[in-house]
Amino acid sequence: MPKPEVFRAMEEASRAFIRIPELQVWAGRRIAEAFGVEAGHTTAGGSNGITLAAAACIMRGTELEGYDPLEPQTWIPVAQRLPMHTEGLKTEFIIQRSTRSEYDHAIECAGGTLVEAGSEEGATPEELEEAFDPERTAAYHYTVTASKDRLPLEDVARIAHERGVPVTVDAAPHLTHREVPRALMEMGADLVSFSGGKHLGGLNNTGILVGRKDLVKLAHLQSYPFDGIGRGAKMSREMIVGLVKAVELFVGRDDGAFYGALEERSFELSRRLAEIPGVSSGVVYEPSVIEEVLGPSYAYITLDEGSGISLRELHGKLREGEPAVEALYEPFFVTPEAAGKVTIKAEYLLEGDDEIIIDRLTEIMGEM
Repeated sequence: MPKPEVFRAMEEASRAFIRIPELQVWAGRRIAEAFGVEAGHTTAGGSNGITLAAAACIMRGTELEGYDPLEPQTWIPVAQRLPMHTEGLKTEFIIQRSTRSEYDHAIECAGGTLVEAGSEEGATPEELEEAFDPERTAAYHYTVTASKDRLPLEDVARIAHERGVPVTVDAAPHLTHREVPRALMEMGADLVSFSGGKHLGGLNNTGILVGRKDLVKLAHLQSYPFDGIGRGAKMSREMIVGLVKAVELFVGRDDGAFYGALEERSFELSRRLAEIPGVSSGVVYEPSVIEEVLGPSYAYITLDEGSGISLRELHGKLREGEPAVEALYEPFFVTPEAAGKVTIKAEYLLEGDDEIIIDRLTEIMGEM
């Protein structure tokens, strides 16, 4: 969740005025420097980042490449070919069927079409290669998931780059450590979209897009305040400055100490949950894009046999209470280890929230 410094930076920004394109260029440079990548751009959330990434790939090789975001906006008719007027443009994005999600629609919002490769059980390199059409393929799209039923990014990037097209990556909830953006780029990603909320600690309606400088520029040319595909995804100067401050705080922290403290809180919450009759508890970990690091932890709830209530019913009762307790039930996108469990992330609890959860769960179980 955002720290007070983020809101102070936003308040200071509210008292100053600047041309938004200039502020976006400044913010993009700060983001790129912070994560050690080629270029960065601010977005109105992770999904907006995917749309802008798709737009950049579709417009690759067009006259839009010759324009600059800080020059007069004479390129608008070119940008406005998306999403409806894509004749002659490459608009297909190849994606592994086993990684499909509702967020893929963000590609279609830019005028892209999705071409599935493989099955629900996974895809082979040959299937990704066969899906490629030199006249239609704009990019390969890769979704970072906890699922094992997918080809790794390195393999997808090799196939894409051998065919001269980029790879866009949806890693919205996976910015757990400062090394993650650079690691994904080293694996072969060309554009990566992250949420500005979640682990980064910015506002939930912000995000960042990082990657190749030429593609990030094309994404910028489609962004607010210009009249391209991203015009409706407005970011105020306060949002942009607050996001940059969140990035600075994120890269300046000790990730090991941060997640170590979260782990202690998760175990303490789990210990207290397990004291409630009929409830068992433990801790699960969210895997990271990078290996051999301590990642985010969650306290989980399972129910003892004969408890008189199912986990789904328990999840519903927690949500229906006053105040509502919004836990996660079977959040497969977090980790397969969370399947069949109700999970609670201590990081998101304010002072006194743990007491509310304990009291509410005790009340529910006492009614059984």
